[in-house]
Amino acid sequence: MKRDEKLLIVEDNPLIAAAIEKAGERHHLQADVATDGWDAIEKLRNEDYAAIVIDADLPRHSGYGVLTYLRQENGDRLDNVILMTSSDQESMRQHEGLAVIARTEVIDDIAAAFTVAFEPAE
Repeated sequence: MKRDEKLLIVEDNPLIAAAIEKAGERHHLQADVATDGWDAIEKLRNEDYAAIVIDADLPRHSGYGVLTYLRQENGDRLDNVILMTSSDQESMRQHEGLAVIARTEVIDDIAAAFTVAFEPAE
């Protein structure tokens, strides 16, 4: 990823969003935060993002709705997208490039998943 590219964090918990933002800063990503699915879709319509981290369980419109929007716009290949979910992990892995992690509030787990998913290949 080029320096100063943008990261979209779709997360309604401000502590988790802040931790993901901090992990993104280590990769030189500037973060935008959406606290619900509709806000995320609006941001996606108006901005290009190098990386997207989505919580599946959101108010007003779920993270799955955001994934549906992304698939409609980009096809089934969802590179540089991490979905955090407490269920349905196996069925979500069918989308090429989509990283799926267990929903957690352990900040180190989120940061580790972020680093693995977005680390450039050597």
